Amino acid sequence: MEFTDKYDLTGGTKLTWPLKLLFYIGGQITMLMVGAPLALIVDGSAGAALVLGLCLIIGSIIMTRIVDNEKLILSVALPLFFSGEVLSSYMLINHEMPESAFCFFEICVLIVSWIFCRNHFLRQIILLSIVSVFPLMFDFIGYSFLKNFSFYYSILLMVIYGLTIWFDADKFKKENLYAQYIPTLRFCIVVVAIPYALLGIDNVAQSIICALLSFAVALFILSKQEIGSTKKALGTALVLLGCAASCVTPNVSLAVLGLILTYMVLDKFGVVAFGLFLIYSIGKFYYDMEILLSHKSYLLMGSGIIFLLLFFFINRLKK
Repeated sequence: MEFTDKYDLTGGTKLTWPLKLLFYIGGQITMLMVGAPLALIVDGSAGAALVLGLCLIIGSIIMTRIVDNEKLILSVALPLFFSGEVLSSYMLINHEMPESAFCFFEICVLIVSWIFCRNHFLRQIILLSIVSVFPLMFDFIGYSFLKNFSFYYSILLMVIYGLTIWFDADKFKKENLYAQYIPTLRFCIVVVAIPYALLGIDNVAQSIICALLSFAVALFILSKQEIGSTKKALGTALVLLGCAASCVTPNVSLAVLGLILTYMVLDKFGVVAFGLFLIYSIGKFYYDMEILLSHKSYLLMGSGIIFLLLFFFINRLKK
């Protein structure tokens, strides 16, 4: 039987966001009251915490498969799942398990939960958790990963974002599982890519990779425009200069890449998030004390002129 999520869990009446939040908060309060005695039971026993945590997670997933009431899902299933995650994590932390093994265990639990869960909202939360935790399970976890590889994970996420545009949901039936989660996947990528980029360190190679990807995407968009060869040549030169100007810092180049991709699909959240990230990255670069103020001023002024030329050229194409 084809997999489908349960969207309408209330017999035709969807709960508003304030009601969803109210039921969820009520469920969390209830779980805290129930969880206090449970915490005393498993206190000092990491194994008992793990077993109880997994039981709570399994119970919450089973509940999403047999219950059709959204109020119960929000007030019981979600708090059960989060409580189970906390208890299972307690076991791993208490035993001082290696962080890579801890992350691997968490990923396995999240993936299995995502596969068997039948509540769309909970699956969205789990997907966000998977995207966030996934890179941390590798053996090079730790300071070296966060400083040297986290930015490359952000680049990988932006590549995946581009693939969601290439294989857009419009090419699939609405009930297709892939089509259902395209917006969620894009949201998760935007939310996770920016923090991982901030964890990294400045690297010229990262800036160049982002600039090349931005140039490839912008060139693809330009090739779809029905304009003369002269304008295409001018547009290509301006796009190349614009992408080169984004190499000020890796964060600026990633923000420009993100803006191009999110603008292609009119992802309002992504445009706002990467827009603010671009402003923050430029400000951080400008107040970097290791570079002369005059050099930063000339560099930013030149970049601004190039982007303004691109802006006027794009407006000219629209006319």
